[in-house]
Amino acid sequence: MEKVMFFCAVSYRIIQLTSSDVSEHDVSILRVRLNESITLNCSMTDRYEISWYHQNPDSGRLTLLMSAKSSSVAGRKLLVRFNQNWSRLTVHADVEINTVSLVISGLTESDSGLYFCGTKSVEMHFNKPIRLQIEDKLTDREDEAHSDVEITDWLTLMERVLMFGGVGLAVLVFFLVIIIAGRKIYCHGWRKGWIAAEHVVLNVQKSPK
Repeated sequence: MEKVMFFCAVSYRIIQLTSSDVSEHDVSILRVRLNESITLNCSMTDRYEISWYHQNPDSGRLTLLMSAKSSSVAGRKLLVRFNQNWSRLTVHADVEINTVSLVISGLTESDSGLYFCGTKSVEMHFNKPIRLQIEDKLTDREDEAHSDVEITDWLTLMERVLMFGGVGLAVLVFFLVIIIAGRKIYCHGWRKGWIAAEHVVLNVQKSPK
């Protein structure tokens, strides 16, 4: 019952943080690729309990990933009390347990979102949230921008084709006009020469001998 009440209190606190529209400068942003591993660090100085939470960006669902507590029995150690996925989530701490790291391996698209580290001495304290972004997954705005760039590139290519095609067509028409005009001039000149030659022959034939 105590754990349930504690989780409800933590959930309410995180909802307060996220509902206030945390601006980007209040969030640490990490960009990673699918199937990579990521290490999230949390300061635990003068604290004895730690929990990591993940909030899914699509559903808004809050999930407890792990919780641990430091113990001074037989030396200072960090005892993991809960791990949501032992195969993908690993917890490491330094000797003095001042810094605790959560390692997430084999990242998937569902791992994107906000991560909250909460530590406790008397009351729960939250470190700066971390936003994990999967680079292989484009947002709607990025997708639209990408489509706009493709359309613009396509239009630019078409404009170039039409421009160069028009210039080429104009050059071709120019040469055809020159060839046709030259041929007409040649034929006209040849015909005039032939007629002049006929006249000369007729005059020679008509001239008295």
